[in-house]
Parts: sequence; structure tokens; C-alpha cells
Amino acid sequence: MKQARISLDGMWEFQYLGSGAASLAGKRNILVPSPWQAQFPDLSMRGGVAVYRRSVDVPADWLEQRVFLHFGAVFHIAHVFVNGALVGSHVGGFLPFYFDVTERLSEGPAEIEVRVESPTDDPSEFPHNPFAEMPFGKQSWYGPLSGIWQSVYLECNVPDRLTGLRVGADLDSGDVSAQLKFERALCCRTEAILDVLDPRGARVASARAELAVGAEHANLRAHVAEPQAWSPDAPNLYRLRATLLRDGETIDERETHFGFRKIETRAGKLYLNGKPFYLRAALDQDYYPDTICTPPSLEFIEDRFRKAKALGLNALRCHIKAPDPRYYEAADRLGLLIWAELPNGGYSTERSRERKETTLKGIIDRDGNHPSIFCWTLINENWGVDLVHDAKHRAWLRRLYLWLKAYDPTRLVVDNSPLAPSFHVQSDLADYHFYAAIPDSRHDWDRFVDALADRGDWLFSPEGDAVTTGEEPLLCSEFGNWGLPHPEKLSDANGREPWWFETGHDWGEGVMYPHGVQNRFHDWSLDRVFGSFEGFIEATQWQQFRALKYEIEAMRRRGEIAGYVITELTDCHWESNGLLDMRSNTRAFHDVFHTINADTVIAPRLERASYWSSETLELPLKIAHGGGEALEAGTLEILSDWPQTTPTPRVDAGAVADLGVVSLQLPEVDRPSMRRVSFHLRAPDGRVVARNEIEFALHPPRAQCPGFALWSPEPDVRSRLQALGYRLAASVDEADVVVAQRNAPDLAAYVRGGGRAVLLPDEEGTLTPFFPHWQNVKVLARDGTLWRGDWASSFAWLRRRGHFRALPGGPMIDPSFDRVIPTHVISGCNLLDFHARVHAALAVGWIHRPVGLAVERNYGEGHIVISTFRLLQDPPGADPTATALLDALVATAGGDLPVPAREPAKLESA
Repeated sequence: MKQARISLDGMWEFQYLGSGAASLAGKRNILVPSPWQAQFPDLSMRGGVAVYRRSVDVPADWLEQRVFLHFGAVFHIAHVFVNGALVGSHVGGFLPFYFDVTERLSEGPAEIEVRVESPTDDPSEFPHNPFAEMPFGKQSWYGPLSGIWQSVYLECNVPDRLTGLRVGADLDSGDVSAQLKFERALCCRTEAILDVLDPRGARVASARAELAVGAEHANLRAHVAEPQAWSPDAPNLYRLRATLLRDGETIDERETHFGFRKIETRAGKLYLNGKPFYLRAALDQDYYPDTICTPPSLEFIEDRFRKAKALGLNALRCHIKAPDPRYYEAADRLGLLIWAELPNGGYSTERSRERKETTLKGIIDRDGNHPSIFCWTLINENWGVDLVHDAKHRAWLRRLYLWLKAYDPTRLVVDNSPLAPSFHVQSDLADYHFYAAIPDSRHDWDRFVDALADRGDWLFSPEGDAVTTGEEPLLCSEFGNWGLPHPEKLSDANGREPWWFETGHDWGEGVMYPHGVQNRFHDWSLDRVFGSFEGFIEATQWQQFRALKYEIEAMRRRGEIAGYVITELTDCHWESNGLLDMRSNTRAFHDVFHTINADTVIAPRLERASYWSSETLELPLKIAHGGGEALEAGTLEILSDWPQTTPTPRVDAGAVADLGVVSLQLPEVDRPSMRRVSFHLRAPDGRVVARNEIEFALHPPRAQCPGFALWSPEPDVRSRLQALGYRLAASVDEADVVVAQRNAPDLAAYVRGGGRAVLLPDEEGTLTPFFPHWQNVKVLARDGTLWRGDWASSFAWLRRRGHFRALPGGPMIDPSFDRVIPTHVISGCNLLDFHARVHAALAVGWIHRPVGLAVERNYGEGHIVISTFRLLQDPPGADPTATALLDALVATAGGDLPVPAREPAKLESA
């Protein structure tokens, strides 16, 4: 009989024994495949030991051949029993395995039992297999994964069946090689036939070979004339069928698909199929909302991948795991390159290194035929090793790099994908990770991009043991920013919030904890600022877009950089920096993201994003062209109040064209507004090949200052106020409002006695006595704290009401505030303060640790406004945002000064 299979997916009996328990717990049913954390709320964060059981009727005629029991993958250790007898054990949670169970079968039902061990890191429970010595990937971040998470099936076949089929395809020559591996040495003379079918299904090549008795493997070669290359734009897939015949009859057959795909590096650039290629990738945790690591369906994967391509992505970096094989099948078919990675462990021992090496070889043997995979990573961010301090670890990593280059020469290899302070030892790519809040830390981002483009000396080991050509392509392989998803879109079929909303509390001082986010939104009176929770969620997503736009444009302006990897494709549990949410729902910016994440990008650079009426906007412009054919000379249309066009030169693939500085005369306006200037790059035939736009605040000429007298204890502040046109009082006694930078006893006494003041602190200190001592309100620096927002983003806002209506845009603080963004925050403001007295504030992650940036307070007989906005940095009047903010703060402190009411400005075309 020919090969036959019986699927064992479906319901199994399940018993959880706990961690090291001796007796069986209660029985329940579990769905295979899927980790037990996805199915039982009481086990959602628990590893340990469990037993799976089910029976299966094996056809009687199967016993005439051999029967094999296959597992796609089991986290992490499996001991398999058939009819009460142990048939084998397997260690490692990412690789397939099987056992010949023929001798344990007889006619009638067979009982299959799998004892699964998912180790904790307690040596008293798992002395020989602690969790830290297992390759586990992101399970240390998002929680343990345990149990049978890929498909299980029985197979009936000949004893010397085909078990391996590794394909090599050479695009330049059209040669195809196939390495056949057999279960055991061939028992008889066998004929092997190789057929190659093109993307339309037509046979385009074949080969035959006579195999002798005793052969354990075979190599066959065929030739395809004029092969069609595989690429993201044209994912041409070929099929290869290997058939074994005896006496003219087929005894076994195996089929795989492959592609002619060539990846290489030259002079700091990536080349795909011989042409320059710019990498536009996103990190992908490959997690799923209900099933965690098991894809709910092939259609779900395909939907994600189609949305990824709609976002302009041409690659995904599948993060430190070996995914379900359907992941690569979908990428091959739909056209997404995959940067694959070895799962990390917790620390480096001889046993853990051996397990990494075994896992690596097994991944390549399982997945090596997929043309979508173009690169392997061995270590991520120094996890599980100590490259910074241990020369032996660096030497081991280099040996593994060299082994992998020899075992799979068709792909690129990254030794360690580094985050400071780690580095490369020997690598095909010089990639690095860096996270920055935008606009808050944009200067840090700019410095990083320039240093990366200049091939910073921190890329490779400083210990004298690095091997580098100096021409490895430069990439930023992790960067990103948060935008929150709407919780209601994440609910399950029964309307319940995801179980993982109750996780994340152990990360980042609790700012990753999603549960209760809507309550916190209302408790902190953010509905008074954003109008609705939905409005707030959308605002966070547009902030995410603006940040990514800035970061991508900065990299595209530097032609030395060969690509990037955005963190990340989808949110993952509490980590909300995805371009999609956990259920693959799109962000607010989904339909426009491809304009900045494209092969050809218009890259303007706004030195500032706030201007006075009638100023001249000087705008440096570049055009970056990633890959494929050269971009022919064309025309750039600049759409503003005075539209203009400028010719553009021919741009070679992989190059950046500098268009110089474009001058835009800004219009006269009588009210503040947010303005846009649009850019269309047209090809010679009139087609628009790239679009972009810039957004900035435009302020009318400054009205006459309020007619009251100001005074400051600091002479430089008095000079600045005078330069801004304020009338200065001769002394504090004659002042209507005092403006100070230090919280001194004299200032407190002045306000307590009925004075009005603006306090602009720029260093840490208490705000007692303006707030009661028990509230412990103080000014704290953002640096070194989560308020900085470089990884879990901070969301800052200014409530546009009263005198603050003069600030356009909002409520989020956008790039027009770039020059004034605070380096300090006001901590300790309570819920009552946030009702009305907090005019500007900041929170981190899922609305945690809210702090003030501008706070109003009655004290004694007087009134004070305190703000950490940096309003005294630039020359007086140079920055319209700083000027308008100072005016608003002073007017708010003055209290009864008339200010024309203005509605928040709508976005207008410039």
C-alpha cells in the first residue's frame, strides 16, 4: 500500500500534574495543537508537567508495513508511550520528531500517551533540564508555552521511506539539486525520479537515478532553462517531486516547493537576484490572540501578511523562534522575505550551547527549502551569552557563524543582533538596535543614525577578536514606538477582554499592564482632554505614525544605510508598538503608511515645526530610491500656497539624490493653525511614484503683550521678558505677575500673600508649600526613568482651552513642540488636580504614572502656574510655540486678563 496518514489533531484527554507533583490532577479535554496556556485560565502563566492521552483505531493492513508517530513540535520535553510502553523521548520545543511505533501496535484501538515536561527554572524540580538551558525565545517576556503546539499524525509507510528532501536552486545556472534521505538503508534496488514543476505546474526538468541496496541517501540534479526568480514582487514558486519506485511501482513520494532566489552583499548594499535591494522589514513575534504560538489558521497568517505588504513591508524578522511551518509557506506564496532567528536560552553552558546547535541544524533541515528565508540570526542582543565580557563566548559564536556559512551558503548570517553594550564578532550584516521617543528624543535618534551611517566603532567587538570587511550592509534592525489598540477590538467571541490584559505588571514598574486602561482614562479626566476614549486611542496611533515617519525619513536620507526593521508588525500581549493590533486590526494610519515605507521616498527635513506668519521655510529635500531599476529624471511637485515644481535627476537603485534646499514663503495668517505642504514625485510619463507631506504650526504675528507688569528674581529672565515686549515692573511689589525659575521661600511668601506667579523649574526639587506636604508633589528629571518614553512610549498632551487655545493642533504634543518638550515632570498631582488644574501632562504605556507638565494652583491668597516646558532656551521670540506657551502661562496666572476666544484650529492646506 502507498503512504497513508491519520491526523491526531483534535480533542485529547489532559491532566495537569503541576511542577514536580507526583499524583495526577483532574482530567479535562484539551485541543491539539495549541499550548495549554491558551486553553486554561488557571494555567495561563504556568509550566510544569502534564499528560496527554487519546486512542486511535489503526487499520489492520497498516501493520503489514511500518507505522510512524509524528509530532510537529512540543514544548519542551516529550516522553511518548503507546499502549503503555515508552517508544521514545524528545528534548526541544521547536523541532519535529517521530518514532516508529509499529512494534507496540496490534489490531484494535491503540492508546497514545504523551508526558510533557515544560521546565521551570527551579533546579529542585528540573535538575537536568532547567528552563534557562532550553532554547525558549520570548517565553521569558510574554509567559511560558507548554504542551503539544503543532500537529500530530500517524503515518503508514515502507520501512525505508523518504524522510528528508533538501533542495538547492542556483538562479545563475538554473541547476537544481536534491538531497534525498531515507529512514534506513534501502532494502532493495530502487529507482529515484526527480520532477521539477514551474509556477504554472508544467514539468520543466527531471532526473533519474538507480539506487543500490544499502544506500542511506542520494543526490540528484536537474536543470531548469531560464528560471524565473523568486522575489517579494514576483514570488515564483517551483515544486520538486521525488518519487521512489520498485518494480515499476511507486513505494513513496515526497514533494516540496522552492524558489530561485539569490541574496548577497556588495560594497555595503544588499542585492536580491543580482539587483540592489532596500530592506523594509518589521519584527514579528508570531504570536496570536487566542492560540499564542499556534496559528489559528493558514488564512489568519495570510491576512496578516497581506496587510504587511499593504503597509509597504517587503520582509519580516521572525523573532527568536522557529514558527509553525505554515508561516514560511504563506511567506513563500505571498512574497515576503523572512529573517529567521535561533531561539535564545537563558545562559550559556556546555549543555545549553549543544541544544542551541542541535536546534539550529534542525531548523535549517526543516525550513531550508523556503525561498522566503534570506538570513539567519544566531543570538539576539547578547541574550543567553556574555559577549561583552567572555572571550570564550565570542569564540563559540564565531565558530557557529562559520559552521552555518558552510552548512547553508545560500543565506546571510548575523552572529549577534546587538543592542548596546553588545556588538558583532563576525557577521554578514552590521545591524544594531536603538529606541527613541519622537519628538522627545529626536536629537538622540539623529545622532544614532549619523553614527550608524558612519560605521560607528561600537558595531564590532572592541576586544581585537572581531572579523570585519568594513563593507557589511548597515541596518537598524530594531526601532519603534507605541500606539495603543482599542481594547474592545481585542475581545474574544464572548466579549471578554484577553487573558493577557492581566499580564505585563512585572515589566517596567507596571506601565505595561493593560487591564483597567479605560478606567484610568476616565479617572485621570482624559475625557475632558480628548473627548472620548476612542479619540485618545486614535491620537496615540497618529503619534506612533509621526514618530515612525521621522525615524524612517532620517534613515532614508543617509544612503549608507541599507534597510531597517520596525518593531513591530503586530502588538504582542502588553507590548503595543505594532503596526497592527494583536488581532491584526489596522491602525488609524494603515492606508498612508506605505507612502513613507516604500522603495522610493521623498525625504524632507524640517529643522523645526513651528513658524511665524510670512516666514520663509527653508526645507532640505532628498529623494531615496531603494532597489530594482533606476529612477528616471522626473518632476517634484510642491503643493502649498504658492505651488512650485522642480526637476529631479536620475537616481540609481540604492542611491540618494540631494535636491538641495527648497524655499517656501509662508502666508500671512490671522489665527494659529496646523499647515501641510505636500510633495508628489512624478515620472516622465506623469505617474506619481512617491508622495509625502510635512506638517507644521503657523502662528500669526504676535499681538501686543498683555498690559500688566512682570517681574523676575532672575536678571536673565527679566531681560528675556523685556525682549518679548512685556512691561517690566520696577520691583516685585509693583508686579502683576512674577516669573521665576526657582521655588524659593520668597516666591512662596509672595503668592501666599496674594501674588500671582509663573514658575518654570528646570531642575529637580519640591513644590511644597504650593501643594500640601502629604501630596509630595515635586519636579523630577525624565532621564533614567520610564517617563522618557524611549521604549514603552510616553503620551503627552496639552489641553487646548482658555489661553492655551492659542496653541494649534492637539491634544497630543506634536513636533511643533520640539523646542520646548520638558526634560522634567511634575509628579504627585492627584485625580482632583487632573480635573481642571493640570493643563498639560504625560503618561506612559497603558496610561500609567501620569505626571504634570503645566499645573495651576491656588495657594494662600494668591495663584501660581507651574510648568516644566523649556520656554527659555531659544532667543526671545525665535520659537513661536515657546512664545505662545509663555503668553498662555502668564495670562493664566494673571487670571482676569481678556484673551480673544479662539476655537482649536483645523488642519488646512498650506
